[in-house]
Amino acid sequence: MHRYDAIVVGGRAAGAATAMLLARGGQDVLVLESARPGTDTLSTHALMRGAVLQLDRWGLLPTVVAQGAPAITATEFHYGDDVVTVASRPGTTPLRAPRRTVLDPILVDAARGAGAQVVFGARVTGLLRDLRGRVTGVEYVERGTRAPVRAHAAVVVGADGRRSTVAEAVDAHVEHAGAASSAVLYSYLPGLPDDRYR
Repeated sequence: MHRYDAIVVGGRAAGAATAMLLARGGQDVLVLESARPGTDTLSTHALMRGAVLQLDRWGLLPTVVAQGAPAITATEFHYGDDVVTVASRPGTTPLRAPRRTVLDPILVDAARGAGAQVVFGARVTGLLRDLRGRVTGVEYVERGTRAPVRAHAAVVVGADGRRSTVAEAVDAHVEHAGAASSAVLYSYLPGLPDDRYR
């Protein structure tokens, strides 16, 4: 039986950042991520101002820059043939656009560097509860094994995405739900300047 201060289910951007902060605060943290290390996920690469400022505060922005994430100094809005360009304010830290195959490993490495234990290929199969029904940990299976592992913690954080196993297991209340009213197409196009969002 393994005991931790916190278990974070999900080890991508949100989960790894949460684990890093908890570990930096002196907590014994376990991170369980079902995917393999460094895998991509459907996501924009656009970090907004708040994300860039957080990465800077955490001391991780230099690593993002060193990995080649371009400096974004403008945003272009295309309305048919009309183009509106909004430039960043002079003197502000540029926005960045790292791929998730870059950003996620940086955050995982920072969580590990702070002392968090990260297990990839770990699928959470259920939550553990005490006699009052309070969540006290998780049960998970590592890729390539059949034997479930039980890990206990004072806090279990569900950072495992839209179809969260944790949220479903605790019947989490939906605060807001909306219907999609647009479509998004992601594509990689050669020959465009990489100094702006479009």
